[in-house]
Amino acid sequence: MKTPVTESISAADSRGAYLSNTEMQAIFGRFSRAKAGLEAARAFAANSKAWSEAAANSVYQKFPYTTQLQGSQYASTPEGKAKCVRDIDHYLRTISYCCVVGGTGPLDEYVIAGLSEFNAALGLSPSWYVAALEFVRDNHGLSGDVAGEANIYLSYAINALS
Repeated sequence: MKTPVTESISAADSRGAYLSNTEMQAIFGRFSRAKAGLEAARAFAANSKAWSEAAANSVYQKFPYTTQLQGSQYASTPEGKAKCVRDIDHYLRTISYCCVVGGTGPLDEYVIAGLSEFNAALGLSPSWYVAALEFVRDNHGLSGDVAGEANIYLSYAINALS
C-alpha cells in the first residue's frame, strides 16, 4: 500500500541507495503529522455511527427521492436506510485508515479502484456519497491539526467521487 514512508523507502531501495534528504523530509513530515492522524482516526472510531446517521439524514433531505424509490438500495424502507448508513460508514472507516497510514492508499485500493463498477451494479449515485462526505467534513466538530488531517482524506474522497 502506498504511503509517504513506503514510497520513500521503495524509491531508495530501487536505486540501491540510502534515503536522500528529500525522502527523509517526506518521512519526517509524515511522522510529525502522525499524532494528528491517529487522533483523527480515533475521532472517526468514536463518532462514525453518529456521523453516518447524520450524513444519511442530510442526504435524504438533499435528495428526497431516495426515500421514495423502491428497492433495497434506497432509503424507502428501514432496511434501505440501514444500508445507506452502513455504506457511508464504510467510507468513513476507510478514510480513518488513511489517517492512520498517512496516505490515500486505502481509498485508492479498496474504494476508488472499483467504484464505477460498484455504483453501476447497485444503481447508486456518487453524488449521494459526495453530499454525505461533505456533510461530515463540514460538521465533524474537529479542530486544529486533527481536523486538517481528517479533511485531507475527506476532500480526497469527495474529489474522487466528483
